[in-house]
Amino acid sequence: MGSYVDFDLRTQEGETVAGLCHARGENKSLPPVWLMYVPVPSLEHALAKVEAYGGEVVDKRHGSFAIIRDPAGTYLALMQSKG
Repeated sequence: MGSYVDFDLRTQEGETVAGLCHARGENKSLPPVWLMYVPVPSLEHALAKVEAYGGEVVDKRHGSFAIIRDPAGTYLALMQSKG
């Protein structure tokens, strides 16, 4: 990502479990919140449900994850699960 630098926390096995990123570049539009990522079997199906229940798709990236906001204003990231 060019000169962009972020930080991640990993298990002893090397699996990323948390991270911090700057609000610039591709992330400039994201709100300054702790953003939880939730894997879903079908991102497209989940996003349709979000909108059907009054939520908003705030940012969809690379076809693999999206940032949503629920009707109360809470942000969450949905990501296409692997497999």
